[in-house]
Amino acid sequence: MPYREGDPTSKFEARIETSTAKAYLVEPTMGDKREVWVPKSQVVGMTEPDENGMIIFEVTDWWYNRAEMNEGS
Repeated sequence: MPYREGDPTSKFEARIETSTAKAYLVEPTMGDKREVWVPKSQVVGMTEPDENGMIIFEVTDWWYNRAEMNEGS
């Protein structure tokens, strides 16, 4: 379900481990997830990496909830 303007979003902090044409493999800083694939179609926005390589991702709530990103955080 791709993002449409006005859809609710969520943010999380992570470091990109690798990237493909369609997704990022990231290591979130919060929660129980060690690594998770984030489809690029679900990314609404992202910051530039900080000095530690951390990025704030803004993603669709649909994907965030489906990926259970808020579990254990």
